[in-house]
Amino acid sequence: MTKPNEFIKLPIKDFSQKKICDGHLYLSNPTGRKFYLMKPGILIDEEFIKKYAKTNSVFDFAPLADEKIISEYITLFHELRYLQFERDLRAKAKEIVTKCSRAFSSHEHFLNFSLAAFREFSHLPEEAILKMHETDMNLFRKAFYSAAFSIVIALSNDFYHYPILKDFYNLTLGLDFGLCDKSYSYYVAQACNQENLFPGSGLDWLKENKATKEEIEIYLTHPQKSYDFFLLHSDILSHSELREVALYQHELSSGQGFPRGLPKGQVSGWEAIVILADSMVEIQDDYGFEVDVMAHVENLKTKRTNDLPVGKVYSKFIQALKHFNELKETGT
Repeated sequence: MTKPNEFIKLPIKDFSQKKICDGHLYLSNPTGRKFYLMKPGILIDEEFIKKYAKTNSVFDFAPLADEKIISEYITLFHELRYLQFERDLRAKAKEIVTKCSRAFSSHEHFLNFSLAAFREFSHLPEEAILKMHETDMNLFRKAFYSAAFSIVIALSNDFYHYPILKDFYNLTLGLDFGLCDKSYSYYVAQACNQENLFPGSGLDWLKENKATKEEIEIYLTHPQKSYDFFLLHSDILSHSELREVALYQHELSSGQGFPRGLPKGQVSGWEAIVILADSMVEIQDDYGFEVDVMAHVENLKTKRTNDLPVGKVYSKFIQALKHFNELKETGT
């Protein structure tokens, strides 16, 4: 494995074999100056490949993922898939969480787990993934990492049956598909981030920043559009009732959120998995959590995580990570 920030020469023919960028990609000019082209977690589309294939480019690449670690996670997912007894399922779920916890605490890049989860669980149509990426590369990147979080959160909360894990992943991955519109903008993205941090504040933020009517419309209607997407593609989810989460992804059982808020107790624990995972990552260009995931999840203090049942789901997630981290530190 190449050390972090250690560059290797990577021809376009080798890079084109990847589906998602698994490191930092640069292109050097004749003087040797490096120009940053792509971040980890970005989808590699045909347009990019065609552009650089014409010049037969050789990139400067700083890999962050390790195929051996990715394969280890995928093996664990496969083992979980074919287990039948609850005792064995629970033990395998704990094994995966333990591995994640040790990776988080040792500053292993979250990209390894995210790539493994994408390869194992992603069931969204190719055109949907491309549309997200074309709308905003960081919209896809946010969905890519949020979906991975849904798996760890679910396992930490004793959801260990493969079909429901797959549903959690794909629902989280496509939850923001309703944002894919020609009027999508930076303001819409930031309003969503604001809403996740402080439920009920996104619309006011848009108005204060003089967003257009079209931007406000995209923001207010994207939950319904995401729901319609899952309704149209009914084969994506094994548990079809889960698509309802798309309608109230920005709402809480405290009554906060838009467009109406939800009565106390209407959000169940398994629905809270997706809502929490979606709110853990922002739509932005730079993600600090990748450097230290453990610190990120421990410091995620928002109104959303304090509300029930999302708060309970979050607490169990934190407790599981801390528990296995403590076992490692004590040598148990």
